[in-house]
Amino acid sequence: MINSSRSERGWQGRRRIAVLVSIAGVLGVAFLGTAGTASAATVADCNAKLEPVGKSTAGTQAKLSFVCNAPVRAYTVGANKPIKSYGASSATALTCEGAGVGFGCGVADRAAPGTQTPGTTGWETKAPPPNAGGSFATDTPTTCNGFKRTSGQLAAGPSASFPPNQTSVVTGPCAQLIPAGTTVTQTIRFKSSPCAAGNDPLQLGLLVGGEPTVTSFVAPNANGGGGESATVGEFLQAPTQVSMKAFKGCRSSGKSGGKGGGAKKSAVPATKFPVTCSGTISPATTPSISTLSFSCTQNVRAFAVYSNKPIDLPGDEPVVNGTNGGALNESAVHQCEGSIPGPGYGCGIVDRQAQTTALPNGNTITAGNLAEQRMGFERTPCQGSGTKAWLVVMGEPVIGSTVGEFTSAPQQLAISGFGKCKGGKKKKK
Repeated sequence: MINSSRSERGWQGRRRIAVLVSIAGVLGVAFLGTAGTASAATVADCNAKLEPVGKSTAGTQAKLSFVCNAPVRAYTVGANKPIKSYGASSATALTCEGAGVGFGCGVADRAAPGTQTPGTTGWETKAPPPNAGGSFATDTPTTCNGFKRTSGQLAAGPSASFPPNQTSVVTGPCAQLIPAGTTVTQTIRFKSSPCAAGNDPLQLGLLVGGEPTVTSFVAPNANGGGGESATVGEFLQAPTQVSMKAFKGCRSSGKSGGKGGGAKKSAVPATKFPVTCSGTISPATTPSISTLSFSCTQNVRAFAVYSNKPIDLPGDEPVVNGTNGGALNESAVHQCEGSIPGPGYGCGIVDRQAQTTALPNGNTITAGNLAEQRMGFERTPCQGSGTKAWLVVMGEPVIGSTVGEFTSAPQQLAISGFGKCKGGKKKKK
């Protein structure tokens, strides 16, 4: 299904169908049919809140709690102000790491109880020659939550003599995740009290990552068939704003509040997903539109952007420059969604298993390649202390002999080319 909040305002999704046909070609499955649609789906609907630790609302220590209505594989807590430290997540399958204005959490073995050989997407035990899934995408994946072709052309022969190709999820659910309906809690210590007021009060967002099933409709042909077809995507959702209602009307004392159960883990650089990204937001040639450009030191499967100022144009499918992931261009495989206006948007892929000799990392923004996309703020951004924005990325790092799934701590994006900050004038419609 298509989310009404997705990034079709401005460019009207002109490349959408071409992108999906391209994905189908990589997979070797014509899963769109003549009238099919598919999109990077929402991971989950979540509710999150921040509450003080202890009786005082004026300290720097607080408890985050959230619950989502679907499985979550990884998550990031992102703020617009520094986080000093944080405790372990109550979701014991996940560990958290990172420093700055937030931290990222993930799992050490995304394929369990199945397996995923490092260097593969979990469809084969080694990098495939030429396509993951075999000549007809009928190999059974080694990973949990894996899909393959289950109807259509399953063997050699003229393609016109078969019903349309359809895929289905065929392996069991994954073990390392946060189950739907589970309340997760975590203590956080800020460098300044959440009560601190001013022109830039504390904003806190929860960004959840997962592997949603992506369904599409395949029209029947002369040989019959047709109906729903399913792949598995990989997506990092737009930030859910954390409720600060418990701190409404409080005043900061500058002191820590509460004892015990505190955030005892120091915020330290990441080791399981040690990704560093650099990026900028600058004016685009089209008025009122900005260009986001970024590159990372690790392969990126999904990403999200958030800001302390409203974003009213979620990004389009990024163009990727560079051949680090093979000679085939990695552009236009990520789709983005977010509220309009809202605090940010999330981007992901509709097929996490795709892998070919020409695209050895699958639907990925490979480390060192440069991704560029158009997006837009509600007000024209300005340099300095006004508009700020951060990038969060999701990847599948190799952790020992397994492949994990992690989201990163937020990494600040440079905002340049808009002139000095004077409060930001409302952009022309």
